Parts: sequence; structure tokens; C-alpha cells
Amino acid sequence: MQTGASASSARMPQVTAPRAAALPTTGYHRSFTGAGKTSTYHVYADGLDRSKAVGVLYYLGGDYTSVKETWVHNPGGTHLTAMAAEARKKNMVLVVPISPDTDTSGNGVTWWEEADGNGDWFRALQAGLTSNYGLDASRTWLAGYSGGAEFLTYELLADRQGWLQGGGATIIGGGGSDGMQTAPSAAVRSLSLTWLVGSKDVAGSTTPATWSASATAAQGRQRYVRDGFTRTRLTTLPGLSHDDYDIVGLISKGLATLPPAPATSSPSSLLRGAIRADYLATGGAATYGQPTSAEKPTGVHGGVYQGFTKNCTYYWSPQTGAHPVRWGTGIGNAYRAADLERGWGYPVIAERALANGAYQDFHRGTARFRAIYSPRTGTHAVKLSGGIGTAWQKAGHEHGWGFPTTEEYTVNGGVAQKFSNGWVATWHRATGKVTVAKG
Repeated sequence: MQTGASASSARMPQVTAPRAAALPTTGYHRSFTGAGKTSTYHVYADGLDRSKAVGVLYYLGGDYTSVKETWVHNPGGTHLTAMAAEARKKNMVLVVPISPDTDTSGNGVTWWEEADGNGDWFRALQAGLTSNYGLDASRTWLAGYSGGAEFLTYELLADRQGWLQGGGATIIGGGGSDGMQTAPSAAVRSLSLTWLVGSKDVAGSTTPATWSASATAAQGRQRYVRDGFTRTRLTTLPGLSHDDYDIVGLISKGLATLPPAPATSSPSSLLRGAIRADYLATGGAATYGQPTSAEKPTGVHGGVYQGFTKNCTYYWSPQTGAHPVRWGTGIGNAYRAADLERGWGYPVIAERALANGAYQDFHRGTARFRAIYSPRTGTHAVKLSGGIGTAWQKAGHEHGWGFPTTEEYTVNGGVAQKFSNGWVATWHRATGKVTVAKG
């Protein structure tokens, strides 16, 4: 437990649009392998309306040493079928993943032990379901009890959480935090997060005897507030101990805050202009998934953007044309951290592979940036239009000085940047020249 404007005014010829993705069928104990782990999940999808946006509710149960102790292993029982009925009211699939943990000794089967690996498995499952079935990432609800609540707040909401584009979380009987492992986007920081804990859910209420869900929930909520989350709430439930929660009822109250599912449009009505042309020319739905909305203005230099279900966003501007950015990659994550089009500007090419990494170029007015990634160095940007970037290109790009290991940073009299082959390049403001030295 512990732990718009159209991207082009020219009308495109009519092209048969890909059909909307089919919904999953209800099924139990389905096997899924991802990120080097294998486990199962239940999915409930009866009675949903495909003409409206289909969201998803994920429920993560608490720790156990025997499957008889938890109703996540009783998919046809009253608890999970009632939870599925509540999800259906909001046109949402219910998915109940089972922790990949198989060790019943010690703390038993948990989500929070091996949290990084379990988080990778969950994110792989989530990405597959969202892509395969066209689920609306802006209508995602996370719910967890006890150890599942801890896993939500320590891992899923704190690390590589860019797949969350809207919705919220119901956090029951736990939910502490060590802070963010990955800087959250504005969409993640605006999620509706509610901690619910019983007034008697204190030390001695559960195992280990020293752990207090009440104190943990208060600490977790305070940390999320400090980390910039703007819609958090902690509710203390009088008289309840750790085993007394009406979990389905509490989740239902959280889901009730979601607006009704909006009607969806066919892909043919959402795809337009230059974004549509590049999308169809470079793989269409098989590569990018279905559009999640119409084009929307960015508010920067007349640009627009459009999201797609396979974790990518197309950007268009009059100067750069239409190109995609993939989220969940080193480059996509770094682009988001650099403040998107307000930082590096708009993409001028799609992400391209290198022998030992990848790169993508961006333009912001006359400034040109190359985001370049390798497993050893991570992702950093070289300002190609600057003095250091110009010299780096003349030296052979990554084959000369190597991959950047920092962004440009200020030094006395100029700026500097470090590279993986041991070079430090310095641009001198007084002369406009660049010098390099072993760092």
C-alpha cells in the first residue's frame, strides 16, 4: 500500500475516410504482454454508444495474498458489474487490470512494489486499448483503492502521464506522493483529483500496522497542490475504517462530475486541408489513429493543431506546413517540456531515425532548432540558427562533437553547450565566434 481554421484553404479531393474503430467486446481474464511483463485484465463494454465519444474508467484494486480476498478476481460479481453500469452511464468502457506482481509473500500482490515496471506495463496496455478502439483520451478516469490508490499517485499520475488529456481520478484509502517524476502538462495539472479517506483509517486499521491511510492521503494531496495541480480535494468520511468503503458509490460520484459524452463526427468531417493531406499520404489511421477533434488554433503565428488516437498531434502553420509530433517519445516529451510551439516553434519534418537515435527539426520564426535523441544522452535541442548550432553542423553534426548533452546555458560573456564526445562549445558575445574545448 505504501509506498480552424483549416490548415489549408484549398479544398482536398474527397477521399474515403477510415471507419471508426470498433469497440472492444466484454471479456474477462484477457492476457496482455507489454514492457517485459504479462498479466490479465477485464473489459466491460456492453451498451455503449459509438456515435458518442467513448471514454474509459480504469480501476486498480488493493493488495492481496489470495485471490479470494479481492473482487478484482471475480469479474462477474456484483461489485465489478455495478462499476461497469456506472461507467456505462457516461459512455465509458471499464477496464480492470490485474497487477503483474505474482509474489504473494511479504506484502502480497501489489501495484506499488516494482511500480516503475508495473507502470510501464499499464501504460502499454492503455496505449493499445486507446489506439485499437479509438477511446477518447480526454475522458479518462482513474480509480484506485488502498495499494491501487498508492500506485495512482506515486506512479501513473506522476510519471510519463502525457497520455492523460482530461478526466480525473478517485483515490480511496491512500494516495501519497514523492512528487512528480515527469513534469505534468497543463491538461494533467487540471485533472479533477479527489482523495477519499475514512476518519478511522489510521495506523492499525490495516497492514502494516504503522501505516495510516488518512495521513498518507493528506500528505499526497498537499504534495500535488505544491506541484501545481489546480483541482484537488480531500474528503474525510466519518466513521469509516480501511475495509468500510463503498468503492463503487464513491467512484460513481466522481464520474458524475463528467459532462455527458459529446457526439462524435466521422473522420471525413474532422480531417481537412494540409493536415489531412499529410495524414493520408503517410499512413492514415494505421499510423496515427483517428482524429480526436477538429483542428484547433494554437494562438501562435496563425497555427493549428489536431490530436490523433495513436498518441500524436499534427501541427500546422503558414510557414512550416503540416507535420506530426509523437508523444511518449524522448523528442515528444522534450517538445512538451520546452513549451511546445512557444518554445521551439512548429515541426518542419516528422521525427526521423538515426543509427543510434532520432531527430526532428522545428522553426520558430527565423530561429531553427533540432531536437536530437539518443538512449545515452536523452533529448536536447541544438539551435541550428545560432552560433553554436552553425559550428556544430560544420563539425559534422552528431558525428563530430557528438549528441548534445545539455541545452545552451549562459556563461560569462556568452552561452555554452556540452556534447557527448567530450566537447564544450562556447559562443562569445563580444566577437560572435565559437570556441570548443574538451570539457
